[in-house]
Amino acid sequence: MSAAGTTSVTGDRVPRKARRIAAELPELGGIRHVEANPPSPTAWWVAVGVAVLFTVVISLGTGGIVGAVVLIPAWVVIGWIVLGYMGAEKVVVLDRGLLIGSFAPGLKPRVVPFDRFEVDSVTAVRPGFKLADMLRGRTRLTTGRTAVWAWNGVAFVAALGPVAQRSYVDAAGTFRAEDPARRERVVWWFGTWRQPDRLVGALESALLDLGQPVAGLSQQVLPLVRISGRPVDAATQVPRLVAALERAS
Repeated sequence: MSAAGTTSVTGDRVPRKARRIAAELPELGGIRHVEANPPSPTAWWVAVGVAVLFTVVISLGTGGIVGAVVLIPAWVVIGWIVLGYMGAEKVVVLDRGLLIGSFAPGLKPRVVPFDRFEVDSVTAVRPGFKLADMLRGRTRLTTGRTAVWAWNGVAFVAALGPVAQRSYVDAAGTFRAEDPARRERVVWWFGTWRQPDRLVGALESALLDLGQPVAGLSQQVLPLVRISGRPVDAATQVPRLVAALERAS
């Protein structure tokens, strides 16, 4: 599949930044799936409610509804920018790795090649943000990609990849031999308000095509597990992450 082609890409719309990065890093292969984290319906309703509240407060404070209504376009722009940046987190699954992080203007995702990916660590949990507390003492770093409306998460253990840019990738030695000491494994997780089935399925498909023994991955990790966030429950609630971290230590 061509990096620029999108006809057979599953999931959400492919951002132009993802196509540009895939073309710049052909070692990762073509784009297979895009998992976005757009604002949930609740997030949009909350944003509308806040805009209405501010309009009413300004109207009461100034004694005029016209001046308050004139500000509505400003609230719309501010809300669109804030929600747009918060919802710009994505996971892009390519043939031989991931782009994960923010695709907002001025920001860049990171690249995680599958050869530095613990393939049997994939886990689906709710809420994802509790993983940092739950795995405290087992890893020095948990890298979360989420927004306030996203509680469902897909997590995995992999090396802390460099910024997805040719100069950074070369400097980090991502596509060539390097000192194993620089390949410390960390826990990555990506949050979404939707069910994580599509992302898990896309990871399984890509890894299977690389010859990895992950057949049945979706059945093993779905439906997602509700976690307590307590370290004492880690071994029973997220055993795949715990086992991968123990192997990497």
